[in-house]
Amino acid sequence: MNLFAIKTLGRVLLIGTTLLLPVSLRAQSFDGVQINLFTHLEYYNNSVVKPESSKDYFSLGESALFVTGRLPHKWSFLAEGTFRPSKYRDDEFTLERYRLRYELNSEHWVSIGKMHTPVNYWNDTFHHGRLFFPSINRPLSFNRFIPIHEAGIRFAGQGVGGSNFGYDFVLGTGQSEGDDFFEEGILSYTGTLSWSPSNNLRLMASYYRDTILDHANSPHHSHGDDYRMDMDMGMDMGMDMPSHGSMPTDPMNKDLDYELFSMSAYWREGNWKSLTEISFNRTERGEFNESVYQYLGYQWHEDWATYLLLDLVNVASTEIHFATGREARYGVGVEYTIGVGASIKTELRRRDDHRGNQDLYSNELQVQLSLGF
Repeated sequence: MNLFAIKTLGRVLLIGTTLLLPVSLRAQSFDGVQINLFTHLEYYNNSVVKPESSKDYFSLGESALFVTGRLPHKWSFLAEGTFRPSKYRDDEFTLERYRLRYELNSEHWVSIGKMHTPVNYWNDTFHHGRLFFPSINRPLSFNRFIPIHEAGIRFAGQGVGGSNFGYDFVLGTGQSEGDDFFEEGILSYTGTLSWSPSNNLRLMASYYRDTILDHANSPHHSHGDDYRMDMDMGMDMGMDMPSHGSMPTDPMNKDLDYELFSMSAYWREGNWKSLTEISFNRTERGEFNESVYQYLGYQWHEDWATYLLLDLVNVASTEIHFATGREARYGVGVEYTIGVGASIKTELRRRDDHRGNQDLYSNELQVQLSLGF
């Protein structure tokens, strides 16, 4: 299939996704549609920089509208949009996901639209609402390496042949093109295998490959989760432009091959719960960058849990796209659950940042009230 045909197919499918959803909803009862709203408020303080006003210790987090529903003839849909004031990000309203899914049978299905990539357990399980996050923030790797969203076509299955194995294969638009559905053809490929013998255990391994177009000007590998923390400490989370100068002989506007290997392990037994996320990535087949996220929690009361947190990122000195150096945060957290629709998480952390020429250390206190309706 040539490039023109791929682009045309992408546009047709995208327009069809937009038009089919409201038509189908008008023809169906709204009993099959579920609408949820999630939001959160935060308090943040660190030992390096104090804000000018006491009001700056507090912030309104991202609010997410999450809509799912069943359609006729084995079709279903999912849509998710978020809002955050312009103080914290450029686009106040963002359409994070929109996808249609068709069930081939009880074990296999196909999805099309903009979706979360199934590269690890966190990204495949949690939406943008913070209520169900195990810790306050996403892993540090999400601010740099992880392709959170992808516009494309996903083939997936679970419990194949009565087994405990599942698979995912995604043909994607690529991170550089954002929401432009196959504007440059198929640029990214994702393959994932998983094993889930029960709801209390899931193991995943994935491979993701992409072409980063004009890498010096590509913004799509960053997801600014820690905006305020980085502004308070004079840091820029995600890609750091000075890091592009680590290889002066490399053209700044060239396209880069990018590949990511990820492994996930979710485990729950009794009052214990653990989530491990490990990834290795590289550009242009250079040295590997590494990341590790480890959560270990213990539910010592019906409404109370305590957890340990370790989050590390290390980028090779020869890397030409991402900010080089090491970054880490680690500490302890407490979560208080209020019914089924609210929780309060409190974390005491140590944060070390050695990206580029930085040599920063800080102690952090962060409190998050997350709500779901």
